[in-house]
Amino acid sequence: MLRARVLLAVPVALVLLAGCGSAPMPEKAVEKKASVEVGKQIGLDPIVDCPGDLRSHEGATMQCTLKDPNGSDETFSMTVSVVSLENGVAHLDFALDDEPAG
Repeated sequence: MLRARVLLAVPVALVLLAGCGSAPMPEKAVEKKASVEVGKQIGLDPIVDCPGDLRSHEGATMQCTLKDPNGSDETFSMTVSVVSLENGVAHLDFALDDEPAG
């Protein structure tokens, strides 16, 4: 059930996350923002796991995984992208990939 709801909602999510110049955005901050913003779209905060810090420049991307917090073993791949930077604020987009991860 998580997959169908996320596929429709996540690509339109846009988030503001503070970034200072070219300093990377910490992995845990990106995971938390992704969970909260995706959660607003699907009604529950998924468990998000990213491989590291996200570079703070327009066009930077990173693959993360989403998991249902209710115990399902199914995971999904999600692309986190820096859409733009304005005055030290990174605008992020979270888009679920077509197929389940792993």
